[in-house]
Amino acid sequence: MEKPTVTEELEELDPLLRRAFSPLKKRALGLAVGLVSGGLLFLVTAYHLVFHPGVPASLRSRPFGDDPVGHLRLLGQYFSGYDPDSWTGAMIGFVWVGGLGYVLGVAIAALRNLVVRISLFVVKVKGNLSANKGFLDQI
Repeated sequence: MEKPTVTEELEELDPLLRRAFSPLKKRALGLAVGLVSGGLLFLVTAYHLVFHPGVPASLRSRPFGDDPVGHLRLLGQYFSGYDPDSWTGAMIGFVWVGGLGYVLGVAIAALRNLVVRISLFVVKVKGNLSANKGFLDQI
């Protein structure tokens, strides 16, 4: 007797439950999280480039203080090449944060899929055990 696959088991469920328990597509979630997070950093950097274009060098030496982009400048410590004072730095930040968002999205989808599979397995085993509870009493 063949063991049913996950898709065959899901086909037996109600359509609403089937949709809730179906596995997430890892690449799709990774791409979505990566594009959104990279885009947000790019937009924040672009905002500061447009509305605070020239920050004097005397203000850049202090990470916060009067520097309006001091908090963004600290991201350059984590993402090599990121600079909130140039459009090239904004693109480099988009790539770095987008890549990190992609990896996090894939990890989140994989973890969610694993948790759902384990949960469904536990429910199935408990159902089988409760259905066969009186089996040994019959012998």
